[in-house]
Amino acid sequence: MKPPFPAPATLLPHGPGMMLLDDILQLDEAGATCRVRIHPRSRFFEPGRGVPNWVGIEYMAQTIGVHAGHLRTQLGLPVEIGLLLGTRAYACDHAWFRDGEHVHVQVELLVRDGEGVGAYDCRLGDGRDVWSQAQIKAYQPEHIRDFLDRIYGGKT
Repeated sequence: MKPPFPAPATLLPHGPGMMLLDDILQLDEAGATCRVRIHPRSRFFEPGRGVPNWVGIEYMAQTIGVHAGHLRTQLGLPVEIGLLLGTRAYACDHAWFRDGEHVHVQVELLVRDGEGVGAYDCRLGDGRDVWSQAQIKAYQPEHIRDFLDRIYGGKT
């Protein structure tokens, strides 16, 4: 049976070593929900502890990237990288994401301007309880390589 959504890597251009998301659970114009399965081969996993909670902000950012990739493909545009601009606050009820846990990452687009700056309401949890909530700003210009070349003087 074909999964209802594509693999996260089809909508998020990260290399295999930095793809932290396992599955897309929900995806539409308003937002996305992805899942991360915590196990000893998870990136940033520490034996006896799990994955530190600060990685949760990257789980949120990657889920935003999946949503942005979806929006681009709906317009017939190629998937591009985006930039995490930041958040005012990130705190998590869990110090560690433990071996065997499934972390559900939900993002909801609040606003996006014509220049590619978007604000998202983000939540982490187990699908029932919310462990963390943050608003994240991200930027995805239409032509990311041109933008980076302007910043770094053509060295990208």
